[in-house]
Amino acid sequence: MRCQSCGVVYTLDPPSEEQMCRYDKLNLKLKLGDSPTGLTSRLYYHVRSRMLRKKARIVESQAYRTSGSLLNYGAKTGFFSHKMERRGWKVTSVEKYHEERLFSLEMFHHRMIDVPDMALLQAGTFDVITMWHVFEHSHHPNELLDRFYELLRPGGILVMACPNIRSTDAMHYGPYWAAYDVPRHLWHFNPNSITGLAYRHGFTLMHHEKMPYDSFYISILSERHLRHRMAFLRGMLQGLRSWRISITKRGRSSSLVYVFRKRQETE
Repeated sequence: MRCQSCGVVYTLDPPSEEQMCRYDKLNLKLKLGDSPTGLTSRLYYHVRSRMLRKKARIVESQAYRTSGSLLNYGAKTGFFSHKMERRGWKVTSVEKYHEERLFSLEMFHHRMIDVPDMALLQAGTFDVITMWHVFEHSHHPNELLDRFYELLRPGGILVMACPNIRSTDAMHYGPYWAAYDVPRHLWHFNPNSITGLAYRHGFTLMHHEKMPYDSFYISILSERHLRHRMAFLRGMLQGLRSWRISITKRGRSSSLVYVFRKRQETE
């Protein structure tokens, strides 16, 4: 469904937060870093390593600093949190699933907090807050943005990555586009709708850029949804087409990283 006033697309009658857990568990094995099997899984692990470096560069270039305090919300298994800690950042990670918090503790010796524990964090604590493909899962997006506004220091930045429903691959695959990921994705944004939502909660868009590999991964999964033969090859070709279009038309990228700055009350 699409909101006529703000343009945000949302999943109608989604499962409750408690019911959603069983859908998320289906993806837990891949996220926990088991040995990759199959072409798609091997592609995922290779890309993850490259994207960790890119994400770190985005944060540091847009925050104009190479160290500081960072809140990583929806930290999953902690790979990005660990990356930023090694680069000198003081990182607080929030993750709702115990299995992933335990993995981070055992793999990286990085202790995460559960979502309810965010209430204990002091206002004005963080220079940067990050969410990597997490915001579209939130049952309470407005409350979450308000909390982030409180937690950021003056001039702090919010960095989030989300799928783009205006992308070339979204339009090509229609209802079979894998990044709709219903019912796990509750919200489906385009650049205008997510920028407008963030603005209403005190944030101004400073920068956005494409996530270069998502069009390939999402296209491969979409081909599998369609049960096409040679899904990997067909997905790679469509991903290449989408990627080439996004070179000159960034708003057609499969996923986008948005960097929002916390506005001051006088602005």
